Amino acid sequence: MSLRLRQNSSFQVEAVSQEESLECAMILKSYEGVTARFLRRNERLIHSLETEMPLVFEAKERKDVKFLQEFLKVNSESLMEDVAKYGALLFRGFEIHSDRDFENAILSIEGLQGISEAFMAEQGRERVGDLKYVLHTNTIFKTGGTLYLGGFHSENYYNPDVPGFISFCCLKPSDVGGETGLINMEKVYEHLDEELKKKLEDKACLVEKWLLRDVADRYKISIEMLEGICHQFDLPIVGEGENRLILMHKPNVFLHPVTQKKALQINFFSLPTLNKVLRKDFLKDYQGKTWFWHRFVWKLPHSIFKAIENVFVFFATLLHSPKEQLKIAASKKKTQKAFEKLGQKFPKVSSCFSEKDIEHLSGLMRNFYCSSLWKKGDILLVDNKKVAHAGMPGTGPRLVRALISNPLEMGYSPTQSGCFICQDRMTSSIGAHIATACASERTSKLSSLCDIN
Repeated sequence: MSLRLRQNSSFQVEAVSQEESLECAMILKSYEGVTARFLRRNERLIHSLETEMPLVFEAKERKDVKFLQEFLKVNSESLMEDVAKYGALLFRGFEIHSDRDFENAILSIEGLQGISEAFMAEQGRERVGDLKYVLHTNTIFKTGGTLYLGGFHSENYYNPDVPGFISFCCLKPSDVGGETGLINMEKVYEHLDEELKKKLEDKACLVEKWLLRDVADRYKISIEMLEGICHQFDLPIVGEGENRLILMHKPNVFLHPVTQKKALQINFFSLPTLNKVLRKDFLKDYQGKTWFWHRFVWKLPHSIFKAIENVFVFFATLLHSPKEQLKIAASKKKTQKAFEKLGQKFPKVSSCFSEKDIEHLSGLMRNFYCSSLWKKGDILLVDNKKVAHAGMPGTGPRLVRALISNPLEMGYSPTQSGCFICQDRMTSSIGAHIATACASERTSKLSSLCDIN
């Protein structure tokens, strides 16, 4: 049976139930030096049916980074079980003052392996300073605390290196709103129509395509070496000559290795009309003078809103790096021409959804949305195998960092199932393999030059 309870959701979270109180008490007995609890009502901007995500670990007497690192290391096994169960863990009230504090703390959890290189990472996703793993959420766009609402996604949907986990650290919260919104996609998937589930689980869908030559140029490696890496990681190469393409297909549904439950894990930008419906479903949650301009923008006709969005994205990327943006635009044009020459049709995830499905999905996403307002020094660990996220609307300056970890062992061919049984990759990320290949080829070229001289 489909779940449509949004209208009554606020009444279902007025107070913590007796069962939740007992569970909090049980958690408290399991951990020393912190208070383990669920979020209080005043810590959420928006209330929903999702009342147990994230599980909060709040500092008590000791708040220093060293204590947090020790706590995370000693309790690693239990914490990994908790993040699988609840979807996200929030570490609050600790003295996290810098990007380095964040990196050192979160990687103290045994079982988390940071990803330093992601193959074909999105534009603007760059490492912070000289740190190995901490990332800007985006150097081109402000990703939360703006007029925008939408863009929920599973991390790295548009590139092959999908992390099992993504962590965030808030160094400066927005004046109003600006939380990193979470959605429990296991609960969403449970209530989708059975016919839609069958379509989603049937086959992997085409997600992205790149010209082989352009990828080789980007990473400054030979075509031959790139072909070997693509073959090693099941990234199909199609076409002929200069028109050869790397095609990446992805599963739509993740089967969690711990909970054994399924979750819809895609980038929801892939459903063109979803954000419009989401803005309508979230509109009542943003009332009063504070949100006047946000509501005004969200009520614009979809075509006008989309045009403004596209113009903003184009000029933001152009101003950030004119040369790079023009190069990317030219590459996309060549890629599309090469793709059209294939004369083949590959299904995309949007083909699985009717407009009725989109409306139902939007309502479920609102029902199982988790709003956790940021506080300075917060660290949030999110299970990317079951939770979607997005930077939410707000006002004022905001500084949030990210760190991805534990690449998943995934195939990318069109013949694979649409349902992926999640497991960690036993080797490093594809991006790390590419980086090693780059270094190896540079060393070989230098050695050859030295031999000639």
